[in-house]
Amino acid sequence: MLEIRKLQEDDAQAYWTLRKEALIEVPDAFGMSYEEAMAIENPIDAVKEVTNADREDIYGAFLEDELVGVATLTQEAAMKMSHRANIGGVYVSSKARGTGAGAALLQKIIDDAHEDPVLEKLNLSVVTTNKAAVKLYEKLGFKIIGTEHRSMKKDGTYFDEYLMTLLL
Repeated sequence: MLEIRKLQEDDAQAYWTLRKEALIEVPDAFGMSYEEAMAIENPIDAVKEVTNADREDIYGAFLEDELVGVATLTQEAAMKMSHRANIGGVYVSSKARGTGAGAALLQKIIDDAHEDPVLEKLNLSVVTTNKAAVKLYEKLGFKIIGTEHRSMKKDGTYFDEYLMTLLL
């Protein structure tokens, strides 16, 4: 059975394990490298802090009680931009792809955002070569509003990202 919920402190180890998997499996999809992640002191404590943050939530997709997908929602802090939030760190483990976990995870974020009286807009960015993710985001109502060329660079290779938005 698939369960979608916000992560809590006691989910920090499972999150960190999945995050490392994501950075190894699809390194070109994330701005942080595996090596940078491994250099973080006390990563479990850092994840626990996020689970208690006021303007940031990590959502998890659990399949048979195993964390198989994650996405982070971060509301802008500046007063003039607090009506928008950014979705990032989206990853679904290969063992859960095709189960609807990714769509359910993002739909839960969208549903919760609709309930927030302050939020009016969700933004995200996605590597242009990740066709499956782009298709999913568009299916959920996100629109491409631009392309950031050379958004990331790894070993001399550049990666472009689509900037996408969903008005709530």
